Amino acid sequence: MQPNIIHNIDALSGLRLLPDESVDCIVTSPPYWQMRDYGIGSIVWPDGWSGQLGLEPTRDEFIAHLCMIFDECRRALKSSGTLWVNLGDSYSKPYKYNRRQDPKWSENSKNNDCLIDIKVDTKRHRIPSKSLCNIPNKFANEMILRGWVLRNEIIWHKPACIPSSVRDRFTVDFEKVFFFTKSQRYHFGQQFEPYTASSFGRYKNPVTLNGKSKEYRRISGKPHGRLEMNPHGRNMRCVWRVPYEPSHEAHYAMYPSRLVETPIKAGCPEGGLVLDPFIGSGTTAVVARRLGRHYIGFEPNSEYAAICEKRLKQQTLSL
Repeated sequence: MQPNIIHNIDALSGLRLLPDESVDCIVTSPPYWQMRDYGIGSIVWPDGWSGQLGLEPTRDEFIAHLCMIFDECRRALKSSGTLWVNLGDSYSKPYKYNRRQDPKWSENSKNNDCLIDIKVDTKRHRIPSKSLCNIPNKFANEMILRGWVLRNEIIWHKPACIPSSVRDRFTVDFEKVFFFTKSQRYHFGQQFEPYTASSFGRYKNPVTLNGKSKEYRRISGKPHGRLEMNPHGRNMRCVWRVPYEPSHEAHYAMYPSRLVETPIKAGCPEGGLVLDPFIGSGTTAVVARRLGRHYIGFEPNSEYAAICEKRLKQQTLSL
């Protein structure tokens, strides 16, 4: 399959066309469960169910279909490759009201034609109404059982999250990003962040334990000696504060480029190939090309694929 192209195809079908061990890094954000109809028609799954990913009647069926896709990702990923998955949670309700994704959904938000009702079988998936479905954690556990190595659970903190009207719980201002690898030895480019103000005192003054000086481990990896400051900063932590970016494109779930940059820098060598099987509006492709990597993306909705191509063309003109 030719790189540096957005392919108008669904994730499962597209992945089956990729050769074994051909991809260096996968960065993606699949559809969330029972949140939205993206208007791409039904897919017949290996288990016999027909429908869009994310519109399954039960949570467990959704997770099973996600894992089918990532089984194909595992085959296509190099042994040194990395996988980064952003996945949000949802709340259980007797009925879900899903906004059909339309290129002008923001203009038609009051139009009933943009809404569809999906009845969720609460008895079948056995989740009490109003409860968090705990989808990200169950997904991560299933991935581990299928042989993936979970290296980090990253918190994407959204400082300017979408306001919530609920009054009987706290507003959720984060999502999770899971960092998986195919094997114990993999490509990883260490990333750094600035030291915090409270860190400087620890480097200037030794820590005492029971009245005796306790030596720190050096950042350089040497087993003994006072802690030294790394000129690049400290090793990056697992809470990433990344605000949404304003966009005029007609896509509901455009994630910010900063959320994609770190996984690509850390998980893909320069000149390597980045795959996004749910590329949506094309953020992964835009960032990968800017960072000197090749890309492949799958998007079954032709209107969203056109948005990807438009953004890539604009990037080319600005170079």
